[in-house]
Amino acid sequence: MNIVIIPAFFQSKNRPTLGSFFLEQAIALKKAGNQVTILYCDTYSVKCVKEWLAYQEEPASQIQGVQIYRERCFCPFKHGMEGYKEAFAKGIAHLWGKYIKNQSVEIIHAHCCVWAGYAAMKLSEKTKLPYVITEHATMFQLHRNEISSSNNDVMREVFQKAAKVICVSRAFAKLLGEYANHIEVIGNVVDCEQFQTSKNNAGVHEGCRFLTVCYMEEEAQLYKKGIDVLIRAWAQVAPKHPKSELIIGGGGKAKEKVVEWIKEYQVTESVRLPGALERSEVVEQMQLCDCFVLPSRYETFGVVYIEAMACGKPVIAAANGGPDDFVHAFNGILVEPEHEEELVQALEKMIEAAGQQNSPYQPDRIAAYVKEKFSYQAIAGQLEEVYKTVIEQRKSWGGA
Repeated sequence: MNIVIIPAFFQSKNRPTLGSFFLEQAIALKKAGNQVTILYCDTYSVKCVKEWLAYQEEPASQIQGVQIYRERCFCPFKHGMEGYKEAFAKGIAHLWGKYIKNQSVEIIHAHCCVWAGYAAMKLSEKTKLPYVITEHATMFQLHRNEISSSNNDVMREVFQKAAKVICVSRAFAKLLGEYANHIEVIGNVVDCEQFQTSKNNAGVHEGCRFLTVCYMEEEAQLYKKGIDVLIRAWAQVAPKHPKSELIIGGGGKAKEKVVEWIKEYQVTESVRLPGALERSEVVEQMQLCDCFVLPSRYETFGVVYIEAMACGKPVIAAANGGPDDFVHAFNGILVEPEHEEELVQALEKMIEAAGQQNSPYQPDRIAAYVKEKFSYQAIAGQLEEVYKTVIEQRKSWGGA
């Protein structure tokens, strides 16, 4: 099949891991024998003149056979969601006309309604090609009341006109039920060749090493990921286990807030901040840790958990929607969101398990589960079935 993918956000030179699961999914489809192109528009308002002038992204590139076309767009007249919507859709349409219009594309796949889905809908109206949407955005849970009625109407139209809506978890599918009734659940993909168990990293440290990673561009991101809860819980655990440590990977303007919390709760000796991590460094840190922990207040899926699990590591996650589908007794612990005491107990349990020869968390079993459910082959196969069904339905209805 010839597939065009439109992500709502995408990696850049400054943020090389942003939206990594969009690219991973595209690579999975390419490896399955499909022709895959990504179109992306970097959109700037008048508040971002410096970023506009410093723009250095390549207009055309290729990663593991996936063709990527991108450009920058300016939205000087309207701000917020409204201005971004039209500018982004216009930029995607321009890329389509420049690079795609003479290709025999069969389906368009947008990641996130706002506003990749809107751009896909506009392309569909012109080309008569079907589009599907995979929704990832936590805004439907965390910022539902902040969505204007006009934007809400547009989003409803985008979802209803999509040939299929895909959600990354069952809980999220229920949440989107008011927008669409043709929803299928397909999780995010993980590169099991990159994220894998490593025998070389066994037994290289004492105590239990916990790892978490998150973006630190804004304090709101720290709050969403529950980093404040984690540090408070760690402050109760660390004094009893001086050989254990917590590593918080990530960089950004809000990192100073993390430093402030670490000092406030007096855990400077047991917490390390390695800064922003390249993808290869994330893999290395996951292979070196004993447990990955991220008590987010809400996750639509949580790809970092399955990346850690692909490395054979158990996880501690909050029962907040996404992780509920894949965290089980053999691969981790679910705690209630914002429940500090439950998190303390989970950390203690992982420290105890790390010191056991026959740990209940067996690396090979944990990694095998991820490979079966979320590998390139597994996810590409599920997506191809959706695409084939949509394309056949369009043909039977007399569509293009």
